[in-house]
Amino acid sequence: MNQDFDYQNKPLENLPPQPRYVTYVPYGLTPEQFEERKEIKKLSNTIGASLLVLLGLSLGIMLVLRAVFTVLALFGMNVSFDIVNNPAFLQFLQVVLSISTFTIPFVLFFKIKGYRISSLVRFKLPKKEDVLPFGLLGVSFCSFANIATSFMGSFFESFGIKYEVDFGEKPSGFLGFMLTVIATAIVPALVEEFACRGIVMGSLRKYGDMFAIVCSSVVFGVMHGNFQQIPFAFLTGLCLGFIAVKTKTIWVSVLVHFFNNFISVIIDYLFKDLSATSQNIVYGIYLLVALVLGLVAIILLKDNKNVFTFKDKKLATTPKKLYNWFFTSGTMIVFFVICFIESLLFFKI
Repeated sequence: MNQDFDYQNKPLENLPPQPRYVTYVPYGLTPEQFEERKEIKKLSNTIGASLLVLLGLSLGIMLVLRAVFTVLALFGMNVSFDIVNNPAFLQFLQVVLSISTFTIPFVLFFKIKGYRISSLVRFKLPKKEDVLPFGLLGVSFCSFANIATSFMGSFFESFGIKYEVDFGEKPSGFLGFMLTVIATAIVPALVEEFACRGIVMGSLRKYGDMFAIVCSSVVFGVMHGNFQQIPFAFLTGLCLGFIAVKTKTIWVSVLVHFFNNFISVIIDYLFKDLSATSQNIVYGIYLLVALVLGLVAIILLKDNKNVFTFKDKKLATTPKKLYNWFFTSGTMIVFFVICFIESLLFFKI
């Protein structure tokens, strides 16, 4: 068939002009703002969906285990309940949950949406001159951020409200200690930094480093699911995000995250039998050391004039609208509601 004719053998040049399709832009937005809103909503829903699957996997695995042990119990195998309540088994289960929930959902959903994980998570080794100052700064800041947890407990007590978060019994002995270190310090430092300071923050940095740090920190705080840890986790997230941005890698954040959690394990095992007065003295010494480390970090960073500044991104939208769009997507709202309800469960009537 002659390519100069359509199916009715009419010359193409005589065809009527084809209609042009115009993208609808909501009132009050420029085309550039509309595109930014569309991308922010896409990212927010992708992150929110990953977080919801994270919660679903955690709950699903626990329900499956309970169902299995219940069935075993019906056949007279009551020893199974001893297993599921064993502190060592619970720590092992925590390792499995952390690895699966902080990797599979995020990688899966972001790949489905067309993002390359390698472009979001910075795995390169940090510069040698950055490790010590930013590491010390992170350790110092996170040490003082722990005060937020104590403050929340005292805040509720001042109103006569009991708010108790049960973190479970720790397994005893050296092997129990090592298992707790793996479950509480090593694995969370790796997978939570990969998800929060890697994928989540990395995907948002095109809208500004400050925006990415704050949003990922809010998500990191809320996902802890209780009012005692949320303020501390949020503050820690700000610090870890700042370090990841400035060192251009997640590895220093991983080290700081590990050290902070490792110290909490040490305190749980070595100082739990001390009197309240002795514990306060030890904690005071620890904060004093942390303060000194922070001062050393500031001295080491004093020649870096841009250390506490961020490059501005040329955007068509104000930061206020960006935050509003990010935190009001459907999946993100559902995630916040679930975590809020979960946090309420720790109030003791």
